[in-house]
Amino acid sequence: MFSLHEARKAFIPLNPTVSWSKVVWFPRRIPKHSFCLWLTFRGAHRTLYKLHKWGVVQPVLCSFGCGQEESIDNLFFACPFTARIWNHFLSICGFRRSSGGWNDEAAWCIQRLQGNSFRSWITKLSLATVIYHCWIERNNRLFQNTFRNGDCLIQLVASDIERKCRGLPRVTDNPTNSELFSNWNLPTSLLSGGLRPANS
Repeated sequence: MFSLHEARKAFIPLNPTVSWSKVVWFPRRIPKHSFCLWLTFRGAHRTLYKLHKWGVVQPVLCSFGCGQEESIDNLFFACPFTARIWNHFLSICGFRRSSGGWNDEAAWCIQRLQGNSFRSWITKLSLATVIYHCWIERNNRLFQNTFRNGDCLIQLVASDIERKCRGLPRVTDNPTNSELFSNWNLPTSLLSGGLRPANS
């Protein structure tokens, strides 16, 4: 029996699912933020370090003034400027840890953020949003000569996440989610008695 599905598999073999796919592609994500996070996991951002290796640019120092080479590992989040932003959101997502470079953060996220809980969802959303705004700020500093401080970026990230949360269906009311709602100053009217999964 011929089927289009089998024919497609013959011509376009399916690649194995990468370990970080559910950290990047999850329900009710912000698409442009997830795309930026996808580029990060793939090491596809054109950092100054990469451009220098290609012979395109000479200076390779981090745009945030930490004095290190601008690599993916440095930007996310070995650099103190970006680390402060990510650590802030890790804390309000209920994680008591300090970030390292990207390799460490990627491994931690793959291990800890695979579930479907509200905590996992909002942490993945925070990761993608922090990376997106830090990358945009990096580009603005390099190409527009405009500078925003860490507090301004924290406000931008928080605004995007809170706006996304206010569009959610009801979230299961349990102690963990109640604490997260308090940390994020979200309206408790979004909490329910458990009619839907916690990540809905």
